[in-house]
Amino acid sequence: MPIINDILAERKVVWDKQPRPKCIGLVLGGGAARGIAHIGALQALEENGIYPQVIAGTSVGALVGGLYAAGVSPARLAALVQDIKWLDLVSIKLPAINWSDPARTIPMGLADMDKIIPWLEQVLGGPVDIEQLNLPFAAVATDVLSGETVVMNSGPLAPAIRASCSVPGIFTPYHRNGRLLVDGVVVNNMPVTVAQNLGADYVIGVDLLPVGGALQAEPRNVVELAMTALFMLARATQIEQEMADIIVTPTIAHFNLADLNAAEDLLEAGRRAMEAAIPTIKDALGD
Repeated sequence: MPIINDILAERKVVWDKQPRPKCIGLVLGGGAARGIAHIGALQALEENGIYPQVIAGTSVGALVGGLYAAGVSPARLAALVQDIKWLDLVSIKLPAINWSDPARTIPMGLADMDKIIPWLEQVLGGPVDIEQLNLPFAAVATDVLSGETVVMNSGPLAPAIRASCSVPGIFTPYHRNGRLLVDGVVVNNMPVTVAQNLGADYVIGVDLLPVGGALQAEPRNVVELAMTALFMLARATQIEQEMADIIVTPTIAHFNLADLNAAEDLLEAGRRAMEAAIPTIKDALGD
């Protein structure tokens, strides 16, 4: 059977008239504070009358994508990031060490992200299940014990987003359904196949990881250093990017990964990158 599948994959098909896509999928990758660029990309899509019908996201892509799937408009998302601070989403927890058994008291991250759950529920007006969203949505995380990709498309939305954003070593992992979960960037930063499995037959991907040769902002602290290293590894192992119909890559490598003060510039970078891709997308989608 694998041999037959390989033969079918290599066989070229020429259409008199290529069928138009029926379902637009949007895949949003990770990138910490640079994820604000996702919002600018969404603004450009809607301004051109293009509305994704399914969304898959990893890390900050799950955060932006989950809120959008819940009905939060790009305009409101852009307003939210103007005032948001890291301490709205995370808390530093360094317990006193029990020297008789230090392994039990040393935390598994420099900060805890549990505050993001009530913040999300406040934005949404209360707890929301993924099944209740306006659009089919999935957030991707990593089972740190098994190495499996965990696709969260059922149950409470806010905890799923929290799990997907848990950068290992920086933020504490999250226990969900008997699994210990960390950031989805570790295994699948651009979950194109997830969007396809949700029904998308035309996938727009927004990739925030710096392309080869791009000059990155120098890390200012251990948090940015760890995230820079993680995203470098993610770029090297990213395998689904080429499966998207179009990849939009905002020019944002020069922004620091934890810089929430660059919101306006990041919004504009995301908007510009998507606007450059709009003619190609419209040509593929037709009228």
